[in-house]
Amino acid sequence: MKSGSKKKWIAAAALVSVVACSTQIANAAEAALKAIVVHAKLIADDKEVKLDKDAVVINGSLYVPVKAMGDALGQQASWDNTTKTLTLKAYPFVKAKYTWNNAPSLGSNIKEGGFSGLLHMPGDPDNVFYTLADRGPNGQITIDKSVNRTFPVQSYEPRFYKIELVGDQVNVLATTKLTLPAGKTGLVSKNQYLTGLSNIAADEKSYDNTGKTLLPLDPDGLDLEGITYSPSDDTFWLSDEYRPSLIHIKRDGTEIARYVPFGDKALLKDAQTPIIEAIPAIYAKRIANRGFEGVTISPDGKFLYASIQSPMAVPDQATGEASRNLRILKMDLKAQQIVGEYVYVAEDAKSFVKVNQKDVVISDLSAISSDVLLVDERDKNEGAAAQIKRVYKIDLSKATNILGKDISNTVEGATADQFKAANITTAPKELVVDLTKLGYPFEKFEGLTVVNKNRIAIANDNDFGVTEYDANGVLKIVDKPTQVWEIEVKDLW
Repeated sequence: MKSGSKKKWIAAAALVSVVACSTQIANAAEAALKAIVVHAKLIADDKEVKLDKDAVVINGSLYVPVKAMGDALGQQASWDNTTKTLTLKAYPFVKAKYTWNNAPSLGSNIKEGGFSGLLHMPGDPDNVFYTLADRGPNGQITIDKSVNRTFPVQSYEPRFYKIELVGDQVNVLATTKLTLPAGKTGLVSKNQYLTGLSNIAADEKSYDNTGKTLLPLDPDGLDLEGITYSPSDDTFWLSDEYRPSLIHIKRDGTEIARYVPFGDKALLKDAQTPIIEAIPAIYAKRIANRGFEGVTISPDGKFLYASIQSPMAVPDQATGEASRNLRILKMDLKAQQIVGEYVYVAEDAKSFVKVNQKDVVISDLSAISSDVLLVDERDKNEGAAAQIKRVYKIDLSKATNILGKDISNTVEGATADQFKAANITTAPKELVVDLTKLGYPFEKFEGLTVVNKNRIAIANDNDFGVTEYDANGVLKIVDKPTQVWEIEVKDLW
């Protein structure tokens, strides 16, 4: 062992003490090699560590369960009986990685991809999850100095997946495409399925694969980014970037309703699914392609939370792109009404190298309790250039509900001093995992879910392997995998 490592162990061990409560250690000297149970307390950093088994004294030496000692040192202990090896790993650490190697073809050398959200449903096996893809493959091509968004697979239908993690593989157990309510036909698709096309003229324009021909607008089109489950009625809720909106669906993928900002219903008058205005009107000022990303429902099924991807264009886009202040909404699911709005302050881009503030975003949420959430915060960089790929824990019971307050109209431009003067407490952040320290290689860390109190799972969106077009107008396809990582963490609750 290196001397530096030895010093760390000495320092850690100094924080741990054992107190014998009922049997005196001295008694062991009278019975060599005989194990004597000791009802002891293990104290680390002035906190008691629960012992899963009692300590024992053998020949005058006190023996403490390795798992408990590892917990006291902030490490996970594992025993390999085959090699007779005891391993201690410091939290957090990567438990396993899984790759989607057999994604089906969508044509034009493009394969299915994702994942834009991740959900572990309570009661399911620890290796089973739900996830989804977004609006489908899309690239960017420059035509006459205009950067146009192309949809090379125009027949793509938004969908979600049930997956399992086995060995080192992501296996798809079921693929469910979203459909309109019974008896409804899409204006663009001419069938029951939804499209990923833009809704209205003010949205980002959709072009064909040449980048020259505009595609039709679809008032039912969705750009899906998050998925969560409602145990009260056995349904899913999805988040959408376009409006932004929240989509309520049945397990079979049938749309029940779409919840949009007040004032948007008239814009979607030709939609074939019920449109319900429930979200504050100011959310219609989201920056294009930066609507709702994260969505989660509390374990008790009472509340839904949705996060905006980036600060909004309030009062204008320049203010939003310079802001660190993002919004998280809270919906009472029984009443289906918004009952809370909270401010989440992203990391300061100036503290990092070549990170733009507009690219520090929230990409997913996962609820631990009625008020405590995990937040996926990331930058736009990847590989060695990535600096913000983090999971934070926030407790919204300790933050100010700004719903209906005047400051809700000026959140994006508000400073820390202005929040303080208005007696506004932003969501307190506690770092759970810094993925850059675990070698995470991807830009789009977009899926996050809690598996249990000591494990989370994360997923990346590989954008279907689609990037930009070359000088000859040919779409570039890259071999960027879709992966799910399991990460062991220390006591989420």
